[in-house]
Amino acid sequence: MQNFGGGIMNENAVQRQYPPSSCGPYSYIEYPGTNVIEYNIWYDLQGGCNVIMYMNGNTSPQGVMITYNKLFRAKKNAASTQYFRNTDYTATPLVTNYQKDNVYRLWFVKTDYYTTHCADGSGGTSYRLLQNGYQVIDGSYQYYPTGAYDYSFPKGTTVATTGNINVAELAVAKRTYINNTLSNFSVLGYGLKEEKYDSIPYQRASSTDPEIGYNTVEPPMNSLNNFRDTLLAESIYSYDFSLASGGNQIYSSALVAEPGLSNGNRTVRLQHLAVEQKTLDSFAIVYKTNLKQGVLIGKDIQNFFFGGQYDIPLLTVNNSGNALFYIKENNGNSGPVRVSPVFTGAELAWGAMGRAIGTGVFNGSYYNMDQPFAALDPVNGSAGISWKDNRNSSTTSDDIFIQHLDSLNRTNYYPPVKRIRLIPNPYTATSSNPLALFGSSKRYSLFETYAPYGTDIGVTPVAEIKDDNYFGSVTVRVFQSSGSIRAYNGRAYLDRNFTIFSDSIPPNSNFNIRLYFTKTEFNALKANDNTIITPADLVVIKQPHNTSAYPDTYAPLANEQLLTPIAWDSVANGYYVEVRTNSFGDFFIQKSTIAALCPGGSTAIISNLTGSTYQWKVNNGSGFVNVINNANYSGATSATLQLNNIPTTFAGYQYLCVVNGGTNSAVTTLHFINTWSGAVNNNWENAANWSCGSVPDANTDVVLIAGTVVVNSNATCRSLTTNVGVSFTVSVGYIFTVTH
Repeated sequence: MQNFGGGIMNENAVQRQYPPSSCGPYSYIEYPGTNVIEYNIWYDLQGGCNVIMYMNGNTSPQGVMITYNKLFRAKKNAASTQYFRNTDYTATPLVTNYQKDNVYRLWFVKTDYYTTHCADGSGGTSYRLLQNGYQVIDGSYQYYPTGAYDYSFPKGTTVATTGNINVAELAVAKRTYINNTLSNFSVLGYGLKEEKYDSIPYQRASSTDPEIGYNTVEPPMNSLNNFRDTLLAESIYSYDFSLASGGNQIYSSALVAEPGLSNGNRTVRLQHLAVEQKTLDSFAIVYKTNLKQGVLIGKDIQNFFFGGQYDIPLLTVNNSGNALFYIKENNGNSGPVRVSPVFTGAELAWGAMGRAIGTGVFNGSYYNMDQPFAALDPVNGSAGISWKDNRNSSTTSDDIFIQHLDSLNRTNYYPPVKRIRLIPNPYTATSSNPLALFGSSKRYSLFETYAPYGTDIGVTPVAEIKDDNYFGSVTVRVFQSSGSIRAYNGRAYLDRNFTIFSDSIPPNSNFNIRLYFTKTEFNALKANDNTIITPADLVVIKQPHNTSAYPDTYAPLANEQLLTPIAWDSVANGYYVEVRTNSFGDFFIQKSTIAALCPGGSTAIISNLTGSTYQWKVNNGSGFVNVINNANYSGATSATLQLNNIPTTFAGYQYLCVVNGGTNSAVTTLHFINTWSGAVNNNWENAANWSCGSVPDANTDVVLIAGTVVVNSNATCRSLTTNVGVSFTVSVGYIFTVTH
């Protein structure tokens, strides 16, 4: 190990004036007791390091302040001549030799003094402060108009540019005291331009000015905008935060006890900045989100005074600017780490708060993942995440584990879900861990639960919800019947039903839900009805959840709806069906009573209620009216309504049956679903590439399960559902419109 140099980075001095004498004023140097309350150091990208310090100067006009210093590395041997005043006030050169690869302080206390001779024969010595031992970034409210009452958790990071400067982003939690009012804490950021120097920084280069202890003349350098602004939202308490950068990208995240939140709950905020070139010789720090307070990506569901749901969110960024977000989730006395790449501003690519990392080592459950730390490969989209854990039953102490992550730079990639398990519970429905969905990730967010009973104990996926609406806290509860296959009026339904509820449902919203079930449950349903071939033959019954109880059996309700799956897929030991709906509630799954229509197709709708009289009604957007037998309808007054030669303009029509003159059956909504096959080529406009043998129109729900699709026209569809791995391209010059 070799010592390349160093020094005290917080030297502090103040120049004071003696009372005037017959010879004029004299100055002296005070060295106040200086406290460094907190500090942080980081690499400066040029072989040295930067330091940000929260200091208290313990004297006026200093007080609390945020300061900056650099330990720079000399890139070449260099000699610098700077001037000071000697004792007879003569400007005197001082030569400093800098040795290549050694490190030196950018700022340090530099003084001189001179002797004054008065006419009466008296005299004295006057001391001058030419340079202090730091650069002030922000100061006390007592001396600065927007200064601080106090600070917490100073941090910094440096990013490179394509020009001749680097940019240091400094950040600190700060509160002010203005007009006798103490503010809340918020995280403030400060941009600082740093020269990409050839040998030594210009401040230490030669200068002929003896009145100041450093060179003030910048060489030709790119400019940087004056960035002193908010990074993260206000909090009623001081809070720590993460700050990381790579390439030209900067990220920050924190748990924030925002004003107005009850029970000590905290939000999770994520901020994204970038240093971008604006002109040939200028750069700017810009927001890549639309909120200076950071994007709301999550929230404590528990009370953080009693452990909370999350620890501080962490970030790591590679040299390409790709970011990885990860956060420890506290779930009682154990918990996983949630992890996700970050794309497009502050969107978590793996759903709200990311995906939970789990393992099969401890009965298939989560590790208790303490002290997680992640590191990204510089360029290739892979990472490793490590943690300390004490739940490996084969050892008697803590262990260190590492898990590999990949495909972090693939925008359309989701990690495969864990194995789907049965969830037997002799007491009640089993609840998932809640998630807060604020519409910020725009991705499917996975809900999992721990199955503690039976022979297959462990964590299992139960549902996914598309995070593109503001739902607040969302919880999924699953009831699994352990007896013989359940049935109502002789019609079997799946031995698993779901209850989903949230804080809110935005008006006029439509969103996608995926419901997971095991192969065992599906096979039991198939055994009861051999017309069921695949999950495409199923339908989801949605009922409003109007009580505090969770249903263990299905019974028809007048205002229930039948949701035709728009997609399904096979996963480890199970399946999911995907439906589109406008509300949450209780969900049951059974054999479909309606097939997905193609344009001009025919189908039948069967009433889920029985009686002596039937009257079918249709709602085409203007309210329900009686169905009349015609070229499109037959059986208007029977238990089965036959639909014939139905055009796509009927998309969205709703049907119900009034039974015995007063009870409404479940509502069925008509959909036209066209699935991409790509049988001929990748052209959207080729009818032979579609399951219906026709090109989708504006009333068609389109499903892209796999393959490559290229649109070479102005095309419109009602909805578009794509699986992971699908390549979908709209050629230049064309517009693709999705109406729902």
